[in-house]
Amino acid sequence: MKVCEYLVEELGLDVNAGGSRGGPPPLGCAALSGECVAARYLLNHGADPNKIDGAGLAPLHCAAKNGNEEVMRLLLSRGASVDIDDVFQGTPLHTASSFGNAGALKILLDHHADPNRVSQVSGTPLIMALDSTKHGVSESDTLNCVKLLVKAGADMNSANPKTPLVVAAMYGLADCIKYLLEAGANPNIPDKQCGTTPIEIAADSGRRELVEILFPFTKPIQCVPSWSVDGIITHVKSKHLKDKVQTQFEAHLTR
Repeated sequence: MKVCEYLVEELGLDVNAGGSRGGPPPLGCAALSGECVAARYLLNHGADPNKIDGAGLAPLHCAAKNGNEEVMRLLLSRGASVDIDDVFQGTPLHTASSFGNAGALKILLDHHADPNRVSQVSGTPLIMALDSTKHGVSESDTLNCVKLLVKAGADMNSANPKTPLVVAAMYGLADCIKYLLEAGANPNIPDKQCGTTPIEIAADSGRRELVEILFPFTKPIQCVPSWSVDGIITHVKSKHLKDKVQTQFEAHLTR
């Protein structure tokens, strides 16, 4: 802090100056590191709590990324916009969701963050919470975030870009699928890109457990001759084989 005081008060350095190559300003760095004393000092000396850096991150995004809850509360008390948005990063709620930080997510929701704000790149916070498992976040941490978002009014059937059940089936998230179904998510909405439903996605990936979970909630699919768990798995495997043969045949014709 003595160094900060010297740089700001003696040398008069700009507390809102960004880092090299568009990096975060001092307040963003303090937020990333969880340095609450430094963050308070910078705010007291004119730091902008809503300054966006070159990567599209405001200090609140930075604090949410690393789950620095004390800094988040400070920023929100000093005028940080809870739904400050960036085309690529989304809101701080998107950031907290994508890193599986349930504590940070709860703080934002308690401050009325919008659980249905759509990011142009990644969709809703609910989708980003489910996507977080591909980055190493545990399913239990993801489920905690999913529960908080659903209780806050997140749309479980939004297909922008995919429904939460479609994404959960893609990643094999059994506990998340169970919770979403119990909470009222519709398993009959297909993926907009390929037209397959969550149960077909589960069957195609060979996850019988997921097929069994989804089966009682899914309406019979007309093209499946035998509407049963085994019937769905057999049908999807057969269709997958036919599609593969057709693709190989079309490739042969174009040679």
